[in-house]
Amino acid sequence: MSDHRSVVLVWLSALVSLAAVPVMAATMPAVTMNVVDERDGKPIPGVVALFWGTGREGTMTGHGGRHAILFAVEAVSDESGALRFPKQDFRSQPFFLNTNYENPRMLLLKPGYAPLELYNQLRSVPTLAEASRWEYEGKTVKMKKATDDEIRRQGYLVGTYTDMMLSGGECTWKRVPRVLVAADRMFPFPGKTNTLRTLFMNDALFAKDGCGSPKAFFEPYLRP
Repeated sequence: MSDHRSVVLVWLSALVSLAAVPVMAATMPAVTMNVVDERDGKPIPGVVALFWGTGREGTMTGHGGRHAILFAVEAVSDESGALRFPKQDFRSQPFFLNTNYENPRMLLLKPGYAPLELYNQLRSVPTLAEASRWEYEGKTVKMKKATDDEIRRQGYLVGTYTDMMLSGGECTWKRVPRVLVAADRMFPFPGKTNTLRTLFMNDALFAKDGCGSPKAFFEPYLRP
């Protein structure tokens, strides 16, 4: 009986120790970039940019594990073509076991220009330190003008990234409304469902989950 009691006490002590472990936090510092036209080098105002970081649970490569959005934020370039993102604090260990970090990414959208995807390229499987800095900080990136057909071909890629904002159960889509509206307008795809329309079709479900009504939330962003 005493042995059994000792095992129980050890088990309870282990649980208390785990509960006492503080939540590890990390920070993506503030980011500033400039966007210009590839052909003439002129600044491009009104570029809507989505900047996000992700992690996966499981093996070293993250295969078979759950997926988590570490941070997500948007910005719109000003008249000088400058994009400014505030620093992003995030949980570095969103999973109970192992977290494998992925390179942060950025998606730039502007009507008349081909969508531009950027991501860190130092290492395919980054460390937390490498996933907490942006390799394009302070740099100038170029966007290329494109035809409607050329832009339309990237609709699937854009939709894949914007759909990620529906996951995670933390109403992430509310952090990036201008990106979702820009994607909806650039890729209307009659008869198909994009991220914004998915939100609207499931308005009651998202409201029930505590995020509020997507239709009501996006109403100011959809005004002409």
